[in-house]
Amino acid sequence: MVARTFSTHILDTSKGKAAANVKVTVYRLNETQEWQGLRAVQTNQDGRCQLLKDGDEFPSGIYKLTFHVGAYFAEQNEKTLYPAIEIIVDCDDEQDHYHIPLLLNPFGYTTYRGT
Repeated sequence: MVARTFSTHILDTSKGKAAANVKVTVYRLNETQEWQGLRAVQTNQDGRCQLLKDGDEFPSGIYKLTFHVGAYFAEQNEKTLYPAIEIIVDCDDEQDHYHIPLLLNPFGYTTYRGT
């Protein structure tokens, strides 16, 4: 199996800068249709992080990313409508890189498949 990567980049569009120190929890949907927690990571000062590290098992499947943004906004002394954002991703190509950016502000967010 070819090693592949899974990453994210969070940008706070209300400030025009990276969202640093945001906790992201990674889950995989298992054979019994239950979410299995794989790991929790935190974004760096540039708002980036590897969701699964080199050497981690990364089989095809459905993955859920939970972005714990409530703590990020609380640290900024801002209220948010979304204390946590969940994004479910179908990672079906075993030779592809998956990069999931998140653009957020206190009252909205968007995501897309990056490169």
